[in-house]
Amino acid sequence: MKKILLSLLLSISSLLSGNTALFATVKNVAENDTLNVRSEANHKSKKVGEIPPEWHIGVEKCKKVNTATWCKVYPLIQIWAEAFGGKDMGWVNAKYLEFSNKGYVTIEGKTSDCYYAMQCKQNACHVVMEMQYDYDKNDMLAWKTKWIERSKLKGESNFGAIDSSRDGYCTNAGMIENYLKK
Repeated sequence: MKKILLSLLLSISSLLSGNTALFATVKNVAENDTLNVRSEANHKSKKVGEIPPEWHIGVEKCKKVNTATWCKVYPLIQIWAEAFGGKDMGWVNAKYLEFSNKGYVTIEGKTSDCYYAMQCKQNACHVVMEMQYDYDKNDMLAWKTKWIERSKLKGESNFGAIDSSRDGYCTNAGMIENYLKK
């Protein structure tokens, strides 16, 4: 219980310092319940959808409203938009979210190509822009990374981060995470 509270406090304190996470997972919601998505950052505003526990979502921004922190969120996979009541975005209370900055992103003004964020600090995220991988040896040969302003990034799924002119989905997350563990 102490670990959960500490994790929650650290997540929220990071948001309040201006570092909005790219992603979140719905937590602290009963297995047979859902998290309400609201039209505004207010528990009395119109309910526009709901999200099941453990679902991964994108986070656009968070803001403090009175004593609560609210985050504007969106589905990471197109079919999940049904859970949002047909809307692309809505607001949820941050106390029901566990935040993360690792995952696929799209970059404003760039054609998407499976970019992968490894971490974010002070409104900038460290993103893998290119990589060379030896599939026969299962080894990373080289990669190019860049710090990019958080405001220019949008969290995505492995389906949504690939260029629409290509077929399939991104698969480089495992390679990148394995390389980081070395």
